[in-house]
Amino acid sequence: MTETTTQRNRQPAPRSRSGFTHESQNTETVEWYTPRWLIDAIGIHYDIDVCSPGADKTAIPADRHYTITDDGLTSPWDGTVWCNPPYGRETGTWMTKLADHGDGIALVFARTDTAWFQAAASRATAISFLAGRVKFIDGRTGKPSPGSPGSGSALLAYGQRAANALTTANLGITLTNIKERS
Repeated sequence: MTETTTQRNRQPAPRSRSGFTHESQNTETVEWYTPRWLIDAIGIHYDIDVCSPGADKTAIPADRHYTITDDGLTSPWDGTVWCNPPYGRETGTWMTKLADHGDGIALVFARTDTAWFQAAASRATAISFLAGRVKFIDGRTGKPSPGSPGSGSALLAYGQRAANALTTANLGITLTNIKERS
């Protein structure tokens, strides 16, 4: 057997997942909150934070905060909403509700290859692909995560007010929906 054949038959070494704090394979539940600098840069006061840990635990300026007890996914939405949805299988459901609502901003992983992202992006008024990775706030400590999330983030805006806020926030590359201009 030649060395080339031996190299082809080797299994690649498993990749380390250390540092990917938002995609942990363990079953520990950790809430990750939006950092204040991001909210300040957007500069909007929201009517509802639909996925809130509670008004006392968040930097989101909103008149109302739907917690897990309120179930923001099934509760009625009105006005401009902020949505940092649970990341995982339900993300697409939250994004569909926001797109149907048509007024607000969501912070999500920039998973451009997923069906939910493609559907949400196609209906968004504007999308900002954030420069750098967001250091989310650890809900247990109130401090930024020491690790790096497993993906970059994007802000998806629905409605002109939300789109204008992303355009002026200068947080990364911002695209506006060409279909809405036609």
